[in-house]
Amino acid sequence: MKFNNIKKQSTRLATIYISMMVVFVLIMACSYKIPNKRINWHVSESIQQLKTEGIYPRPFFNTASSQLDNFTDAWMLNISISADNKHPLKSSLQVPHRVAQKQGEDNIDKIRNLELSLDKKNIKTTSSYSRYWHGYLGILRPLLIFFSYTEIRFMNMCALFMLFIVVNSLIKKKLGTKVMISFFISMMMVMFSIVPMSLQFSSMFYVTFISMIVVLLYHRKIEENKLAICLFFIIGSMTSFLDLLTAPLISLGIPLVTYILLIQNNEIKQNSRIAINNISSKHIADNIIEVIKNSIMWGLGYGMTWASKWVIASIVLKQNVITDALNQMLVRTSDPGGDTAFTVNSVIKATTSVMFTDFTLKIVIALLIIGIIAMILCRKHTNEIITITPILLIALMPFVWYIILKNHSQVHCWFTYRNLSITLYAVFAFISYSIDTKKITSALYLR
Repeated sequence: MKFNNIKKQSTRLATIYISMMVVFVLIMACSYKIPNKRINWHVSESIQQLKTEGIYPRPFFNTASSQLDNFTDAWMLNISISADNKHPLKSSLQVPHRVAQKQGEDNIDKIRNLELSLDKKNIKTTSSYSRYWHGYLGILRPLLIFFSYTEIRFMNMCALFMLFIVVNSLIKKKLGTKVMISFFISMMMVMFSIVPMSLQFSSMFYVTFISMIVVLLYHRKIEENKLAICLFFIIGSMTSFLDLLTAPLISLGIPLVTYILLIQNNEIKQNSRIAINNISSKHIADNIIEVIKNSIMWGLGYGMTWASKWVIASIVLKQNVITDALNQMLVRTSDPGGDTAFTVNSVIKATTSVMFTDFTLKIVIALLIIGIIAMILCRKHTNEIITITPILLIALMPFVWYIILKNHSQVHCWFTYRNLSITLYAVFAFISYSIDTKKITSALYLR
């Protein structure tokens, strides 16, 4: 029976994987088939907005945590106008972009390069970025037929804030106000308010929020039919398809914390209050296994999808994309030496200092003190609290990520710090879930 179940799950995962690779290739090829004419026109319309703002604007607060990435957004627009409509499959795998400068000339910024690249006379050469899928182009290029960058930003803001409201509403309904506040705090601490203004940052929040909605609405079916491994495999795959290594881990950590809390809730509802006293170490072990198993499946989805792009591109383009990708991977995980040292301490210090300014650190410490005091005075049954401790393992995930990807995480700490939203959500959710609201209500009522 166990062997048959493993075989069934393996077949299901293999089918999902192959189907997703086919769909991803088709999405990219179809988007590259769209004629460039109207896209060029709307990109041309967008130049002034980017020039006014500059490469790394800080629209609300003069802090690194609120910095936008117009550098990458301009580069994404450059890729959008560089498609070869006559050879959409090859072009979508090669991902060319225009360079309006000769080799050896002083580098010009991406916005200026984009502006010059709109006139083909200025194009000196083209370069490629084939090691990523660039799945966002499946959405961005169709949108650029009808809208400018500024208009897409506005629609992006509406869509992301709507999803944010829906997620908060569902968390409140399924897990209560306390956990909803934990999620809200974690998002505010990573400056979610500025995320929609940068297309580069947005992909991961779409994947995370949509995954949260799926988990919150269908957690019972997912648990009963043992679909969690498939779900997290799909989430990992979608992350690899859409993201440019901004804060990919949030699509794993935040939905996984939520899922563990939901299955814990299911367990309690299915048993009487008296049964909580008899919660055994088996329930804790089950949750630990759930964390490890789903994390591995997310990692497999992420890694296999990324590696598949290298293989497919190498075969179709007849170029060694695999070597280029592996070389870049070594760079991202290495310490180059010299004046800049990428150590465990330096990368953790760099990322945490972006999130925790003097002001925000005081807020977090105050909230932690209040939460811990409330948990001590009005906690749930000890066994019930112990059972959800595995979510604290999830809180450690960003630090493991930073240790592995020291180079990238430290150089780009002003956006990789958003992985720390997992730590905040996991810790605050653990504390808030452990507080027995009924005891607080009773104490206030008696007074």
